[in-house]
This record gives sequence, C-alpha cells and structure tokens, in this order.
Amino acid sequence: MLGYRIARGLLIGYTKLFYRVKVIGKENQIKEGGCVIIANHSSLFDPIAVAVAIKRDIKFLAKSDLEKHAILRWLFKRFGVVSINRGASDMVALRKVCEIVSGGDVTGIFPQGTRIECATPDIETALPGIGLIAGRAKVPILPVAICYGKKNKKPKLFRKLRVAIGEPIPYEEYGFINGEKANSHEIAKYAFGKVCKAFEENNI
Repeated sequence: MLGYRIARGLLIGYTKLFYRVKVIGKENQIKEGGCVIIANHSSLFDPIAVAVAIKRDIKFLAKSDLEKHAILRWLFKRFGVVSINRGASDMVALRKVCEIVSGGDVTGIFPQGTRIECATPDIETALPGIGLIAGRAKVPILPVAICYGKKNKKPKLFRKLRVAIGEPIPYEEYGFINGEKANSHEIAKYAFGKVCKAFEENNI
C-alpha cells in the first residue's frame, strides 16, 4: 500500500525527532507470508509504535466507533484498516481478517480490545478474537510488547520507549496445548502471554 508506506516513512521521521524509539528483536520479524501481529494497548500511540517497528505493511483491526470521526474514516479506507463492532461477534470483520492473513498479508490486532491505561498487560485481558483468527488461518503470531518505562505509562516527548518483538509463534505451537487442540480463548491467552513476558523483560 503506497499510502501506508508514505505514512510510515513520515512517522519514522517524526518519532526520531520527538521520541527515542528503540526496537528490540528486529531479527524476529516475519519477512514474508501471512501473519498476525499482536501487542498490548495502553495508548493511542501504540499503532504508530508497531508500524514504525515492523517493516511490512500492516492492516490493523480497529473498533468501528472510530469511524464516527471523518478524518479517521478517511484514513481507515486508505490504509486498509478493518473495523469491528466492539462488544459484539462481528463475523464479517473476522472473516475479512482471515482472508487478509490467508492471502499472505499482515494484520495488526490489540487482543485486549481497548486501551487499558496505566496497567501492566495481563493474559486475562486477552479476548478470544485473536485465537479465532489465527486458529482458522493457521498462520504465525508475532508478539510485540510496547514499553513506555516504569515511570511512564504513556509516551512522552523525548523519552525513550521500547518496542520488543518476540519470536514468532507457529501454529504447531499455539494450535495444540497440552496435547489437545486449543480453543480460541486458550490460543489468545497463550499468545498474549508472550507479549506479557516481553513487556516484563523490557519495560525498564
């Protein structure tokens, strides 16, 4: 997506000027093929942090409420954002995301479903949607932890923030837990547990 790449280039310049973004685990990025990127969510800055850290085009999943704003609605259309009705089972959106990753592209999801400010991520806050998508598409999950520091629960100008990219989780690992096929909620909690671990190790 040309629009996405232009926007990402501008954001990289912006974050270099105003934020000290450090990407950890660059070697863990998935260079080709469909995958699902998941991350903790505590700030509106989070999608920017993920987009700057990951070199591939990402089609984010976002709540449909945001489309009420004309500017965001315009951006959603041009950047391939998939909107979903929060609090409801939006099977149309979920099928769309499955098509995206099954077709070899990348989607970005915040499994907590909404921003949880001033809180360390907890696996119990992971919603089953990520498990449903990944389990059906059978694609790798890439865990990403966004760390603003122990003293900063949200991004601050000229303060360092870390984006820690964990090792990809193949379907063979998350699809079967304790020897049995995992359900969507078990997958979500297992995968988000990797995000929580990366957060603990890098949020300094």
